[in-house]
Amino acid sequence: MVFKFSSHVKILSGLLALLLIYQCSSDQDTTAYITSVRNGEFKARIVADSTSIFRSERDNGSLTIPITYKAVLLDDDIDSLEWIFPNGEPTSVKESLSTTVNYSKYGSYYSKLVLTKIDTLNLNTIVSFKDTIEITRPVEISYNESNWNTFTTSDDSNWAVIPNSQNVIIRENAVSDLDSPFEASASFTRFEDQRLKFTVEYKLTHKNYIENSVTENTKLEVFINDFKAFRISRVIDDTYFTQEFYVDNLSDFDFIIKKYPALSSSSWELCLTQSGTADLSVELYDLVNQNKLIGYLDLTQATTTSSSTIGFEGLLRTTSNGNEFSFGSNSGQLMSLDGDPIQIEAGNNYKILFSLEDGLPKSYQIINENFTTVPVNLEDNEYYLDASFRRLYISVE
Repeated sequence: MVFKFSSHVKILSGLLALLLIYQCSSDQDTTAYITSVRNGEFKARIVADSTSIFRSERDNGSLTIPITYKAVLLDDDIDSLEWIFPNGEPTSVKESLSTTVNYSKYGSYYSKLVLTKIDTLNLNTIVSFKDTIEITRPVEISYNESNWNTFTTSDDSNWAVIPNSQNVIIRENAVSDLDSPFEASASFTRFEDQRLKFTVEYKLTHKNYIENSVTENTKLEVFINDFKAFRISRVIDDTYFTQEFYVDNLSDFDFIIKKYPALSSSSWELCLTQSGTADLSVELYDLVNQNKLIGYLDLTQATTTSSSTIGFEGLLRTTSNGNEFSFGSNSGQLMSLDGDPIQIEAGNNYKILFSLEDGLPKSYQIINENFTTVPVNLEDNEYYLDASFRRLYISVE
């Protein structure tokens, strides 16, 4: 193969012959050579040193990414070439088999190679054969979150970034005072009204997973500004899932994660009385967004000197506008205002669940630690869960 830039012997010979003819003609001789361009079919390919590039710059447009291209020519006698790099810097390069281009924004970049071969058909006809070779696979530059420490959070104590900085765990270490979610976000700028594809992996991990006790309340939500990209309610314990979604017309935006607490403090309390003892108040917790209350009762020390245990009577109480309201048993495990006290046997640990309807107690269930594998201690209960995120990618479509 011969790649010629300046020593076009065949062309120069033809031009020299035309020049001699022209010089030998009279001043009135109008003889001139004719040039034309035709399609050529040349064998060549473009090779880039990288085709998939990831960066973690949230300010799009401030990147500096050099890509080196190389032309592989499989045809002989190519006389000239020109690189075309849309949205690159530079946008074109001539007469070089290899060159480097800089890109400053996320996106997909196509390159072209224009090849030219010049031939003389006769003394006054010169033809340029041209062919355009396009890169087989574009260079793709995408965002990749590599430092979750840089998110802004509503509570940094819950936001635990693993030492590799590429995984974050949103921990749930205590009962929340409110049912509002924990929130973390990161701001992105200068995406120039683009359509973006988001990909992120997440998982939820129960601290004591019991499959048949998993509830379907909202546990996670991801927003792009005010747009809810997805929500998670059902859980497969400790298993990563990949979520993909698209959002149109984005320039400046926030990527927002909301994790709802499993438990929050409740205004209700369970008041227990026992013959000869003072009242015992048990704190209850809301199962967030589920219309349920949950409480944990340690009655292991409540026994008599005789062989029988002493029973407790329980009423569910709350105060509103200075008035106290008391709910008890109506029929079986159904509840009503001013119902009969719930009977609870002493000497065991219990979990008690109250189902609500329109915010009022409807029924209850008592779980005895001796007759179930469901944990009955707040420290080990199945409602606490952690959320993990990793591999956030954003690409311009």
